[in-house]
Amino acid sequence: MRSYLDLLASPDARWPVITSTFSRLTPGMIALALVLASRDAGYSYAIAGLVTGAHQIGVGLGSPFQGKLVDRFGQGVVLVPDAVGYALGTGVMALLLGMRAPVWALVLTAVLTGTVYPPTTACARVVLSRLFPTGPLRETAFAVSSIAVELGFIGGPMAATAVAARFGGRYAVVMAGVFALVGALAFAGTRASRGTARRDVAATGRGGALRAPGVRVMVIALGFVAVVFGAIDVVLPAVAEFAGRPEAAGSLVAAIAGGSLVGGLIYGGRMWPGTLRDRLRVVIVVLGLSLALVPLALPALGTFAVGLFLGGLFLGPTTIVAFQLIDDLSLPGTQTEAQSWTQSSVVVGVAGGAALAGQLVEAGSPSLALWAGAGSVGLGTLVVFLAARHLVVPDTRVAGRPMAPADEPGSGDLDGGGGPGDGPVVGTPATPEDAGVQVGLTDEVVRSALAERVTLRSGPRRRGSAAGRRRAPKR
Repeated sequence: MRSYLDLLASPDARWPVITSTFSRLTPGMIALALVLASRDAGYSYAIAGLVTGAHQIGVGLGSPFQGKLVDRFGQGVVLVPDAVGYALGTGVMALLLGMRAPVWALVLTAVLTGTVYPPTTACARVVLSRLFPTGPLRETAFAVSSIAVELGFIGGPMAATAVAARFGGRYAVVMAGVFALVGALAFAGTRASRGTARRDVAATGRGGALRAPGVRVMVIALGFVAVVFGAIDVVLPAVAEFAGRPEAAGSLVAAIAGGSLVGGLIYGGRMWPGTLRDRLRVVIVVLGLSLALVPLALPALGTFAVGLFLGGLFLGPTTIVAFQLIDDLSLPGTQTEAQSWTQSSVVVGVAGGAALAGQLVEAGSPSLALWAGAGSVGLGTLVVFLAARHLVVPDTRVAGRPMAPADEPGSGDLDGGGGPGDGPVVGTPATPEDAGVQVGLTDEVVRSALAERVTLRSGPRRRGSAAGRRRAPKR
């Protein structure tokens, strides 16, 4: 746990983590809220899954474009209008559900609302990556990001069910938009977010982040893995309703998220042997096998919750390794876009899983829906193994950042500039920003980064050496 305390000791890391965690309640809340609101309005599970999937498709369509805009213009310029637009969109969806509007109107509104979902999660990962470019705290930073997601998937469903039980499902949809609004605005106001450099994405050429073959592989693999998440979003409320306890849906979602949280905490608390590629191949295989066993725990809710918790233990480590690998494999200046493409792939997978699960649940087979999701994880695993050669981080990159040559003028300078706007424009890789030195770092983090670079270049200095004695001042 020491590594988590060390990371949060930096104010530049602490406030982005706290504010982005608040906004991450929305992804854990919106899918369940839409299902509950649709059922309250008398729609079938098939339509509930269709509306939920439409929202996720909207997020998937908008995320890559927004990521490119963030890389080009800065985080605040994109996050603020998106947050306002998303909050308004969820309000409209709640009104339409209350009016029992036609299905096409619900689907269209859900897609449009999803396209302006603020990319706070992708922005937070980029900020943490630049604050901690190398060393053990980099691993911990990605663990913290994954843990924040799981906290959202624990607190979000519980908030959705609590609001829906007290006021109705429509109000849970509105609250999901409010959480996204407040979290995005607060994150955009942090010093680390304001100081994030803007980059000339045109310099990366056509294709942007997808020019990197490793990023393409991860986008495809995680899209297949995400199908099981969409299935879970629809299956768990259905299982709770079939058992006569619809209020238990939030607890079931929290069970698998809790397993992922525990697994992420354990993984992020230490350094693990092997490359990121090798670690990914291990954790994704175990994840698929564990999720395939979850349906065997039905129909009792207690044993099913235990199965969900155990099935989620390797979910956290899988996401930590995957997103760190994506950051390391991405081209300079495309980190946010690469994270956004991954998010796009994930939400499309979730949409497909939700739509498929809705049909299977309507036919009375929640177990088959879960097995279909676990089978899709197997397809993602197959992609990782077949394209493993593209998942090797080049030796010229250190912790995901190209390093300037040791004798290059200015390679060790620190750029403390940047005002309250969106930071400087960075057009070439060999800059302090690309080397991982972030504007706004605390003195302790800067000294640690410099000390590590000096050690790597010159090796350890022996105490009492002749050179050291010659440099020692005489008293």
